[in-house]
Amino acid sequence: MPSLRARLVNLALPLLGIRRFFSQPEKLDERIAALREKPSIRPRRALYEEFAITEDASHGYPVVTIAPKGGVQPGKPHLFYLHGGGYVMDIAAVHWDSIARLCRDLGASATVPLYPLAPEHKADEILAAMRALYGELVQRHAASEITIMGDSAGGGMSLALAQMLRADGGPMPASLVLFSPWVDATASAPGQKAIESRDRMLAVSGLKACGEMYRGALAVDDPKVSPLFGPLEDLPPMAIFSGTSDILLVDGQRLDQRLRELGSTTHVYREYDGMFHVWMLLPVPEGTQALGQAADFIRTHNGRT
Repeated sequence: MPSLRARLVNLALPLLGIRRFFSQPEKLDERIAALREKPSIRPRRALYEEFAITEDASHGYPVVTIAPKGGVQPGKPHLFYLHGGGYVMDIAAVHWDSIARLCRDLGASATVPLYPLAPEHKADEILAAMRALYGELVQRHAASEITIMGDSAGGGMSLALAQMLRADGGPMPASLVLFSPWVDATASAPGQKAIESRDRMLAVSGLKACGEMYRGALAVDDPKVSPLFGPLEDLPPMAIFSGTSDILLVDGQRLDQRLRELGSTTHVYREYDGMFHVWMLLPVPEGTQALGQAADFIRTHNGRT
């Protein structure tokens, strides 16, 4: 059973307005337009005091780097974090706090792109930008010390990026970490509707609408948009976290099943009973536990090829 704090947070989730955002696709355009009028959130002041945080705007979108003050120790992990938000929403404060917690635990540094968003930008363009940025990172960090990770849509993008690296022969990261990953943008899997009544953040109709906004000229089941349908062989070790009160549970389960069918021995699947979408980013005991498990996984595979 979820902790008392998790149950209270779950009750309060509708106050965030995310479920309303995803359950009324006919209003997405106007709500996205309203979001674009707000500045992107940056790390809170206390994190600037704890870490060396810099920002680079030369890519045409902001790229934030977080590192320990005094420099990164040799051999420590570097996190390439792709935030969630249905490909249409900007980064949130909870992303920064969770990335900082992982950096603190691991002695790691992190690169966090505030990547271009849909519907103004499409999957091909966004993924190409992330592939190019990853290429820059491996010039500064050993690929064997990089973890590509993300939550929700960012988890899907992380898997799609790894598949791109496999296809073009690029250097693979040490590991992948996927929090509540959205890996099937068709949002048509059996079982999602049954979960929807207890999911207080997401709705199937909104996922479908966001997938349409993101895909551009690609089919919605193209692996760049829905990496569940792409090749899963020869990918880095992968940690997948899903909760049973999240309609994306079925995405995590199917990804785990496909990997097991391929005989994977390097992935782990963590399913939390009663937990909601991206709980690992929220201030609940289960979130602390999941981040600790993710850090252990990253630490285990860091430095390995």
